[in-house]
Formats: sequence, structure tokens, C-alpha cells
Amino acid sequence: MKSSNRISSPAELGQYLLKERKHLKLTQKEISEFADVGRKFIIELEKGKATAQLGKVFELLDSLGLELHIVKRGDS
Repeated sequence: MKSSNRISSPAELGQYLLKERKHLKLTQKEISEFADVGRKFIIELEKGKATAQLGKVFELLDSLGLELHIVKRGDS
């Protein structure tokens, strides 16, 4: 069964992505090059910056092998 994590803030998303990057043993520089985004973007996203560009977030998710799923509250 696939794992699922509830993310309800930019800070939680940043912490999750940081954990996943470290699990993959990638540096911020490596993932920024792989995802074709700037290292500064990675740093700010991992710190929970609320104004991160959504398109770049999806590029990073793809590079980390992650998908975003939206579920209505109460549905499981």
C-alpha cells in the first residue's frame, strides 16, 4: 500500500520535501539541477516559503518521484 501524508501548510510541505531529498541522498544543488530550478528556490521551499511558484513545485515533486493528490476532507 502506498504511503500518504497530510500536508496543510507551506512549512509542512517544505519539511516533507527536505526529508525526501535527504532520503534520496541528494544535495540541494543536485536536486536543483535535476529539477531545473534554482538552488535558492529549493532553500526557500524547504524553509516553508509561502510564495513558492507552483509550477516549480510540481517540477521538484516530479524530480523526487512524488505526486500530489487532492482529497476532500472526510474522504478516504
